Amino acid sequence: MACALPHAVGAQAAYPGRQVVSLSGDGGLTMLLGELFTLRQNRLPAKIVVFNNGSLNFVELEMKAAGIVNYATELDNPQLAEVAAAIGLWARRVERPGDLEDALKSAFAHEGPALVEVMTARQELSVPPAITVEQAKGFTLYAIRTILSGRGEELLDLVTTNVARRILH
Repeated sequence: MACALPHAVGAQAAYPGRQVVSLSGDGGLTMLLGELFTLRQNRLPAKIVVFNNGSLNFVELEMKAAGIVNYATELDNPQLAEVAAAIGLWARRVERPGDLEDALKSAFAHEGPALVEVMTARQELSVPPAITVEQAKGFTLYAIRTILSGRGEELLDLVTTNVARRILH
């Protein structure tokens, strides 16, 4: 966790003539915000795409697969594009899918470091290529515990985000 941005800094410093892109989660980026200053200070033209879902989402997914109801994984983020702009980077926040292409084109056209903050659904699951029986069992246990703990709306949101939306498209 939190390695995309520092790796991008290192790769861009090692290969200044190549375009480097970091695909970062909001949790990882906020853990290492200081690296945005490194990009500016060293004039490294890396492009940072940050997925902002307001949570430590991979940790949540691991918890779900282990049958644990989410706890202490919510993030209260500032607008990360505004933070990057305050540091001196080119930055844009994307809240609608239709605005993504223009934001990315603009970021890549910018000669210096750039950050594109993409707002994403917290309950969007990142499903591994193969799901084990233990993970399925753990996820079922998570669903039962979530309902029993009075947080059924969380489970409903998860289903709506990942199943119902896909059926309707």
